[in-house]
Amino acid sequence: MTLYAALDIGSNSVRLLLGEVAGERVTPRRAELRSTRLLAGATGGWLQEEPVRRTAAAVAELAGLARGYNPARTACIATSAAREARNPEILAAAVATGAGLNVNIIEGSTEARLAYQGALAGLTVPVANPLVIDIGGGSTEFSWQEGRELQFTSVRVGAVRVMEEGLDRETIATLLAPVLSRVRRSRPGLIIGTGGTFTTLAALELGLPSYQPDLVHGLVLTTGQVRDWRRRLAALPLEARRELPGLQPERADIIVPGVTILEIILAGLGAAAVQVSEADLLWGLLLALARGEQLE
Repeated sequence: MTLYAALDIGSNSVRLLLGEVAGERVTPRRAELRSTRLLAGATGGWLQEEPVRRTAAAVAELAGLARGYNPARTACIATSAAREARNPEILAAAVATGAGLNVNIIEGSTEARLAYQGALAGLTVPVANPLVIDIGGGSTEFSWQEGRELQFTSVRVGAVRVMEEGLDRETIATLLAPVLSRVRRSRPGLIIGTGGTFTTLAALELGLPSYQPDLVHGLVLTTGQVRDWRRRLAALPLEARRELPGLQPERADIIVPGVTILEIILAGLGAAAVQVSEADLLWGLLLALARGEQLE
């Protein structure tokens, strides 16, 4: 199998996945995450200098780590915070200078497609008509089958954005309602969740003192468990949240917005549960690299 490197500049973090690909099979070799909060303070759509500096420094660090593995190909993508920014060029310039990489700012539909392909690559058995939901920092992506065609939709609702803009439950529900209505009509089978909100909630449910992806991957969270965790987390002060096993301290301020989004989605779909997946956007990007795809 050939080794590839995938970097994702998200609204909340920079992530690296090094993995081997053979056909539709992905074998992760190393994963790293740095919390940089690129979307912080981006009032009016303007990326701020300090978050950009933090983000570019993290990309340079992780790109250097990746080069030590001599991957066949490396790709660096940026998602919601960058594609909606009025000044994405400052991020691209900082990454080019610090890491020597070109940043590919992908469309929401491409982000959703990669998340879908990555999540399906992580399944051990085929599933009929799955729905993949990727809750990020700046947006939430939905991928599902409608008739014979795959549908990919991105909504400007994410854990960091909800916190930064002070969006209430009614506003979140209103923004999500159109896509949830479409998805309900397609009657999806298994619901798969990717992204930090899902994996963190799984780690909390398991009470993990240190993160263990093998335990998180495939865990099923019921709608009742999601609702109970949202209530419990919302009732705790920030410092108390930071002490919870399974919750990274730097995510303590956005976990309630993230779980609120998830709770609204599950209620809107009338869903009983969601299956957490470690296989996500980065898995899809590794597959795209192996196929020689040009991303948009």
